[in-house]
Amino acid sequence: MALLSLPSLLIAIDISVLSVALPRMAAELHPSPAQLLWMNDIYGFMVGGTMITMGAVGDRIGRRRLITICAAVFAIASAVAAFSTAPWMIIVTRAVMGVAGAAIMPASLALIGQLFPDPKRSVSAVGAYMTCFLTGMAVAPLIGGLMIEHYWWGSVFLLGVPVMLLTLLAAPRLLPEYRTPTAGRIDLRSAVLCLASILLVVAALKMLVNDGWSLAALGAGTAGVGLGVLFVRRQLTLEDPLVDLSLLRRPGVARVMWVLFLTALVMGGTSIFSAFYLQSARGLSPLRAALCLLPSMLAMIAAANVGPWLGRRVRPSRVILGSLLVMAAGFVAYAVIPPGPSGIAAVICGSVLSTGGIGAAFPFLMNDVMSHAPQERAGSAASFAQTANEIGIATGLVVLGSIGTVVYRRRLAVHTGHADSSWVDGFRLANDRHDPVLLHHVQDAFVEGFRAVGGFGLLVMAVVLLLRLYRSRPVPGRPAGTAAEAGT
Repeated sequence: MALLSLPSLLIAIDISVLSVALPRMAAELHPSPAQLLWMNDIYGFMVGGTMITMGAVGDRIGRRRLITICAAVFAIASAVAAFSTAPWMIIVTRAVMGVAGAAIMPASLALIGQLFPDPKRSVSAVGAYMTCFLTGMAVAPLIGGLMIEHYWWGSVFLLGVPVMLLTLLAAPRLLPEYRTPTAGRIDLRSAVLCLASILLVVAALKMLVNDGWSLAALGAGTAGVGLGVLFVRRQLTLEDPLVDLSLLRRPGVARVMWVLFLTALVMGGTSIFSAFYLQSARGLSPLRAALCLLPSMLAMIAAANVGPWLGRRVRPSRVILGSLLVMAAGFVAYAVIPPGPSGIAAVICGSVLSTGGIGAAFPFLMNDVMSHAPQERAGSAASFAQTANEIGIATGLVVLGSIGTVVYRRRLAVHTGHADSSWVDGFRLANDRHDPVLLHHVQDAFVEGFRAVGGFGLLVMAVVLLLRLYRSRPVPGRPAGTAAEAGT
């Protein structure tokens, strides 16, 4: 279990650590604005774009073999990135690391299901795996800052080398192997369609967040959706598809996927508002803002272990419903943020409740998807669920960001008579002019937008709770306490 979890910690660190190293890298490598953007985003793009394909590859060639191969690839790419001398080298090596990370995660989750066939122990193991991943996300800025303070920027990439080498040496001795005995070859056309579709959709969503509506964003989104439709149609006609879409027809699986997508949507969308609220609306320093958000990360780590512990004592379906209610309470806190400094306490409370709620529910939801999949498709099912999460986060940034912007502009127009920009521009303009009156109006309008986002999040959580309540109804002919119930 430790061997499966350690790489996830490094993958999580690599997702977040570049934001700390990027200023020093930019000063030494002199990338263009486009290269700087690709240096920052390519890792996440490749993780999201190749995860479904790599999950299917693991099912076919063997999950242990895939973890071993990709650990070696990750270590080599990390070492090359550490000594890169040009921006294109960082972009290429980060892309390779993203593909390797996308392969390791679903293969590890599929092996967890194989190592722990008892459903309750499997949920606990997923919680432990998630704890390592979240710990990596939490400590990445601190570790990256310390490394860059005492060494050069490339040292942050060398963190992954010893752990991946340990995985490379120990995996063949400690991990079981499993692969689908009757699986055919990977359909390369499906793999290309999947990658292109996800990359285009995520790129379109990022363009919408950064630049608003544009022909480029609309074109990328339309092309991505079109390729996605072709991908789905191809999977329905293949004898051995890359993704077994029949999984969605199994009882409850489609609803679980929607729950994963919708909870990721509201969590991804509110994260940016919390950061701007603390730093721009309340004027906290980056360090103090980070300290205010630290309790939410600790709450998620604790909940990822407390949830499975409770699931061994009460019905898991009750734990999930309770966790989702806690999460919904967090959006209530966002929706009623009081004016003035007391709003900081409401934002901290909302972030603790929302992250703690999803932290407790997530291991059960992931286990529910994997427990409904046949063993030979477990890796594909895990990657499918994680991809729903990735796309949900990106979609949330657009949907909730747009809602907050509309309310912000409407509120600001009431005070100033005009508002045709984002709150980012509003805060910048007020600070550049040293205009406290304008800054007050911008802060007030932003908080109103944040409240609207909290209210929308609460509506989404009501839909999520209805999905879970409908799923929790007894299925005729299925006795209580079955394996599927452990993940319900």
